[in-house]
Amino acid sequence: MQSATLPDGRVIACVNSYEVDFSVHEIFAENLAAHGLTLPPGAIVLDVGANIGLFALYVRDCCPDARIVAFEPMPEAFAALERNMAALQPSALAVPLALGARSGWAEFDYFPGVSALSTQDHALGERMAGGLRAMLGASPNPVRQSDGVQDILERTGATEAAADTSFVDDLLRSVRVRAQVEPLSAQLAALGIKNVDLLKIDTEGAEAEVLAGLAEGDWPGIRQLLVEAHHGEAAARELEADLGRRGFTTSLARHPLCQPGAEVFHIYAARP
Repeated sequence: MQSATLPDGRVIACVNSYEVDFSVHEIFAENLAAHGLTLPPGAIVLDVGANIGLFALYVRDCCPDARIVAFEPMPEAFAALERNMAALQPSALAVPLALGARSGWAEFDYFPGVSALSTQDHALGERMAGGLRAMLGASPNPVRQSDGVQDILERTGATEAAADTSFVDDLLRSVRVRAQVEPLSAQLAALGIKNVDLLKIDTEGAEAEVLAGLAEGDWPGIRQLLVEAHHGEAAARELEADLGRRGFTTSLARHPLCQPGAEVFHIYAARP
């Protein structure tokens, strides 16, 4: 386990310190209110696919007394998440589970060098790794980044390191990890939660499976969602339309680090 220092001076646990700069760029630049999402005092927030817990930290910045339950199935990321959630005041709950359509076990591609890429979908993992390789300029078709992303690449030394092909190959190496999966509704029952102010899902391609684990009787208790969709624009719009049919007002935005070949979108959904 490593540690990293956030821009405000907070020291947190992490898997890889260089990952934190990219995640901070994505998460702490988020403006929930701009997309119609609000956190009332004492909000109940479920963070599904929490990785090391940066979104939970962001939530506590916005809502200091939020009750947070963070789910993360990958052991190395969970160890950092558990430490970060315990350090919050009051502490948040870290749960070492993946969420899906049914109870069981699943095989994940875990990327030790880029833990946030870990996924149940092997083909998607390959596409995301390819997109990151292109972002680093280590592929035959490198991608020009926005000034903000380029600044992060240069500040972390990623651009220089990417010139070493063996470094990039090792960075994007994956290993198979088996993890337990439970339906969301089963966890709501176990935790005694009937109403959720914000359900955030970032599961590297398993977003539909997570929502499939929510029983029809539990949907009315979900007030807002923030879903990261990893299967392209058409699939994201289909998921957005399904939330609209369930009574949510929705909007769709491209992920700030969205790459050709590995397009990622954010779906914001709130009940009127």
